[in-house]
Amino acid sequence: MENTKTVINTANLYDLDQRDNLVVDIPFYIEYAKRQNGNILELGCGTGRVSIELAKEGFYVAGLDLSEKMLEIYKNKFKELPNNIQNKIEIVKGDMAKFAINKKYSLIIAPFRAFQALTKESDIKNCLKCIREHLETNGIFIVNVFRPNKVLDESWCSDETIQWERDDLKNGIHVIKKDLRERIDTKNQIIYPKFIYEVIDKNGNIEKYIEELKLKYYYYDQLKRILLENGYEISEEFGWYDKTKIENGRELIMVCKKGKCCV
Repeated sequence: MENTKTVINTANLYDLDQRDNLVVDIPFYIEYAKRQNGNILELGCGTGRVSIELAKEGFYVAGLDLSEKMLEIYKNKFKELPNNIQNKIEIVKGDMAKFAINKKYSLIIAPFRAFQALTKESDIKNCLKCIREHLETNGIFIVNVFRPNKVLDESWCSDETIQWERDDLKNGIHVIKKDLRERIDTKNQIIYPKFIYEVIDKNGNIEKYIEELKLKYYYYDQLKRILLENGYEISEEFGWYDKTKIENGRELIMVCKKGKCCV
């Protein structure tokens, strides 16, 4: 039996994704947390994948996200944590394009392409302004987006391909995640991936969940320019979390500080 549902958010399946770029980034952020040795703000914190690990290292972490479903899972995970870890975590429902928290942070991060969820120019600028306002004088901001391996065009579009599959032993299901690329807007540099999750229970029943996304993509020079134009200096840049040179990696990772005009 097969049942298909179109959903806005597949948060309950997010933590099953164990691809390398959702694992190896955590030591990278821990390293910078230790360098800065202060409070941390994570934008697009989702289910707490990164925030919880930073809190376990002894850092105070505020995690901000707009998705109630993601935060609901985060809060459930939070309840299972020891009190000493809970005391290090603040969960904030908010929009990264326009947030106001009455604190400043030594480290602000936007892991796993969260910044790309902002597709309007006004939202992008407002987000960078808010980040600057919440950074301590010597604070740093780390942004990560995927690196296009060529100039993207209609050839980006493709039929369904399997991105990953995994058993969820806790819930007795097998999950297959597929990626469908139906549309790209090359003028505004926005991709519209569609994620299709096939959830198969122990009796072989299949439920399909479809989530449609909208993501801004950047080339190296563009990301660099938008950061500089909005009051940042780029102190380090990498292509992967092992600090591979930016031109050789799969990602664009930029470590930024306030520009002199904005300190």
